Amino acid sequence: MAGLYDKDTGAAYGTHKSYIQGFVLSVVITTIAFILVGFKLLSPVALCVTVAVLAIVQLFVQLIYFLHLSTDSEARWNLISAVFAIIVVLIVVAGTIWIMFDLYTMMM
Repeated sequence: MAGLYDKDTGAAYGTHKSYIQGFVLSVVITTIAFILVGFKLLSPVALCVTVAVLAIVQLFVQLIYFLHLSTDSEARWNLISAVFAIIVVLIVVAGTIWIMFDLYTMMM
């Protein structure tokens, strides 16, 4: 009876080692961004660019180590659903900006 619930779904799950690696990378990236902003080590423009790059790197660390997105055939549906979610978010954000800009021009 217990065997009914132990089915392998074929999804790629991480090991303890990969979770620890992802956690350490996330903490290091967050600490670097915090130190750069807290101590104002760069000019404002360079700081914005650096923090944006660190945010993108953080995004990929989260996607790879914790959400297990990869190009393997086993994880293909996870990748497809993530791409679809990104497209939907981009459409919503672009539509919101478009509507707000249109409302702004009508009010002025």
